[in-house]
Amino acid sequence: MSQSQDAPNEREKKYIEIPLHALRLDRVTEFALYLQPSPGKYVLYRNPNLMFDEEHRDKLEQNGTRSVFIAVADRKLYLRYLEQYLNEIISDPDVSADEESKIVYACATQLLKEVIEDPSQQEGVKRAHLMVDNAIEHLLKGPDHFMHVFDKMSFDYHTYTHSVNVCVFGLALGQRIGLSREELSRLGAGLLLHDIGKSKIDEAILNKQGPLSDEEWELMRTHPTRGREILAQHDGIDPIALAVVEQHHEKCTGGGYPHGLQEPEIHFFSKICTLADVFDALTTQRSYKEALASFPALKIMQAEMRTQFHEGLFKEFIRMLGSPISQGLPRPSQRKAA
Repeated sequence: MSQSQDAPNEREKKYIEIPLHALRLDRVTEFALYLQPSPGKYVLYRNPNLMFDEEHRDKLEQNGTRSVFIAVADRKLYLRYLEQYLNEIISDPDVSADEESKIVYACATQLLKEVIEDPSQQEGVKRAHLMVDNAIEHLLKGPDHFMHVFDKMSFDYHTYTHSVNVCVFGLALGQRIGLSREELSRLGAGLLLHDIGKSKIDEAILNKQGPLSDEEWELMRTHPTRGREILAQHDGIDPIALAVVEQHHEKCTGGGYPHGLQEPEIHFFSKICTLADVFDALTTQRSYKEALASFPALKIMQAEMRTQFHEGLFKEFIRMLGSPISQGLPRPSQRKAA
């Protein structure tokens, strides 16, 4: 083993701690693993592309080691590794609900980042569907799993973190109103991919500080139809997911976009997405506005937007965010960055 030569303050920035039980037995890790024998000092434990087996884990545990480290530069490799074995991790009793939630959220945000960067890739959209199924498997274990995921949410705005947040809020609401496992899967695919059309919008518009011009706003309003067009080119896309993507900015009053649909014309799952989308937008920190805490956000939705939402769904959404499921939902200032 060779000791890192970085200065202590630089070393702290270059390594990420990962739980030992996140490493899958009898699987090859494409990233190097490091140990921390003392604060600020790191030594190479295993080179990349080597098998990690039960003997290795047992020896580490016998020495009191409960976590190892990876280089920050290998974070993407590590998250792809976790995503590949996410079903195993979710089924592993040695992985705590809190750590499991952290892994699910991190994998989902990294995946959405890759999908937004290149939405034409068939593999990315297929991975998104599998991610939804794994996320549902995790969330349906119990109310505490929703709470742990809420605690891991990032509310510094990025399209990919926003998409994952909307998916979690929407699935929580779907589960609360009694949707079946299959219905949650179909809903979740639309929720996770609802903003994929923003990949075709100039980042200067997406990240603009201050109000959009009329021309910029018209471009922004095209993202639901652009999203539907993108997904329609992929094999096996559920029509329900397409409806959620295209209709998530429609309003029950008929004043939404892109088509100005009336309530009976809007798919029920799209109405779930609209609630989750608006709530997350209000509670998200952006360069031009402060994030609201949950209760003030719901007050604004009630006072200024109530008629835009499905009445029954909105009532359940309010109850959900006031229930024990969301008691761990922190204020925006406490929420963690992705």
